[in-house]
Amino acid sequence: MPEPLGDVTMSALHQALSGLALRQRTIADNVANIETPGFLAGKVDFEDSLRSTLAAGGDPAAATPSLARSLEPTRTNGNNVNLDEETLAGEQTNLSYSLAIEAMTAKFSQLRMAIGSN
Repeated sequence: MPEPLGDVTMSALHQALSGLALRQRTIADNVANIETPGFLAGKVDFEDSLRSTLAAGGDPAAATPSLARSLEPTRTNGNNVNLDEETLAGEQTNLSYSLAIEAMTAKFSQLRMAIGSN
């Protein structure tokens, strides 16, 4: 997705928000299936891909999140969703999402000031 003014910061924030949104949906799916026999918890990782893309000077939009099923030990019904871990991951994700939104808001404020339309 082309970003306004070709801004790397906005593109990176967009990718981070997309990765965090995918993580939120995956956590919700995990919790919804906590009693489903044989269900393996999903785990989302996008930070490493985004970090390495930015370090290499690449387009942040090229960084793709990965969704993998957890290989952690399962309960007797084959399910490995841990409600405590999912709750903590959900809170961390929500805080990270809020921080990214604040960063994007600050960036838009800078653009408004630069344009001169307070």
